[in-house]
Amino acid sequence: MKRIIGALSGLLLSSLALGAGYIPSAVVTGVRVDRNGHALVMFDRPVEGRASCTIDYYANALAFNTNEAGGKAILALVLAAEATGKPVRAYGTGTCTTYGHSVEDWEYGQTQ
Repeated sequence: MKRIIGALSGLLLSSLALGAGYIPSAVVTGVRVDRNGHALVMFDRPVEGRASCTIDYYANALAFNTNEAGGKAILALVLAAEATGKPVRAYGTGTCTTYGHSVEDWEYGQTQ
């Protein structure tokens, strides 16, 4: 029984991981911040394995909300990366809630 539960848990977690995008190393080419605090970062390459809700126009972007503490931290990170030319590694959530089903949301990332 434990093996079956373990196998099902692993299958569920791996299927969730497959739906999230990933940028192994990319340069920030632009940052957009809207009046409502929603923002997105554009990279010089497409998000790999991006969420199915992402439209092609935003294939190289991840979204975040600057009204939240995490969004403010993301904004600081991507602006510093853009200013210095340092590449960024970033992961998406697999969902597109910030911009209403067009840009995958940012989960976490770092400069390299």
